[in-house]
Amino acid sequence: AVRVTTPIVDIPKIDKYSVLVSVKACGLSTSDDKVLKVLYKDQSKTKFPMCHEIAGVVVEVGDWVTTVERGDEVVGLIPLDYNQSGCAEYVRLNEYDVTKKPQGVSFVDAAGCIGDAVKAYTGLHYLGRLTSGDTVLVMDGASSFGAIAIQLAQHWGAKVITTASSDDEMLYLEGLKGQVARVVDLRKTDNFVSGTDFHPAYMIGSGSNNNNNANSNTGGNARALLPACMQESGGLGIDLVLDNGVTQFAETSYRIQVEDTYDHPVPSKHDIVSCLAVGGRWITSKSDLQLDPPHSQMMFMKCASIGFLFEQAWILSSTQQGRYLHILMDIMEKVSSGVIRPNIHHTVSFESVPDALESLTDERVGKVVMKMK
Repeated sequence: AVRVTTPIVDIPKIDKYSVLVSVKACGLSTSDDKVLKVLYKDQSKTKFPMCHEIAGVVVEVGDWVTTVERGDEVVGLIPLDYNQSGCAEYVRLNEYDVTKKPQGVSFVDAAGCIGDAVKAYTGLHYLGRLTSGDTVLVMDGASSFGAIAIQLAQHWGAKVITTASSDDEMLYLEGLKGQVARVVDLRKTDNFVSGTDFHPAYMIGSGSNNNNNANSNTGGNARALLPACMQESGGLGIDLVLDNGVTQFAETSYRIQVEDTYDHPVPSKHDIVSCLAVGGRWITSKSDLQLDPPHSQMMFMKCASIGFLFEQAWILSSTQQGRYLHILMDIMEKVSSGVIRPNIHHTVSFESVPDALESLTDERVGKVVMKMK
């Protein structure tokens, strides 16, 4: 079991290249323990820092720092290997880990969107090579990540399809009608459109899906997702898919055996591969995804590709610092100009963070943000 604690630690000491930031807001999120164990494999750690998306005020700067000054309002991500949580009064960062926050953007909005915006920007632009006119499928569009991905994709000229699996999600997505071509309700199985012609390549192996599992939260819902995507794309398939987690198996019984289950409808890898167009790109957040030979054959026949989305790669690699800073600055400019509207569900106090983290997976719409008093 995971237990959240808030230990008392000393104020971090800075060096000549770093800055000390007084945290005003921090986006709440969980980290993949598998990734943390890899980063800290040489240490016998049993406690790991959580929440890395911060906005605050610079209160101290190192002697060689040139990009920010004391009193600047900044926003950024804490690298996972810094062993610091953003849910703290102060954090020590390298000057290139942050960018200046526009005056018109609140600390809550900045911290609440920066992590998901970096992830969406990376997935769409750098990994997905999105171009105007592409058809994009964004899973779970009412989540903070999904909402930002929808707004960026639409801004860059794509046709966007997204999914929902609750009334609250559907209600939020109603407000994005001008940016979304179609919302697929994964709870339903009546999205099939009769008379739609599917290319045989998209249906290879489709008989392996058990339709009896379509409404199960542990099963996929290919009966809803695939026909909707094909109708919206004119039978050509999806150019770019951004998932929010997938399951290895389409059949419920197999998912239960390997404990690959969710409390909401999640597509299987077969569902996603079936939706891809020729030359399609699948960008996944599932770190342990494995493709079986039949699915590899489907990808090969479509000349499709798959990319793994890990937004912390930018700041864990010193060779990408310039590109990462460009992403941070462009995101803040887009938030300031209204291109990106952060989807904040609610804020919590610093004292309430442990309880909020315990129930974080239940929040399917928007972002929860810690706000300092």
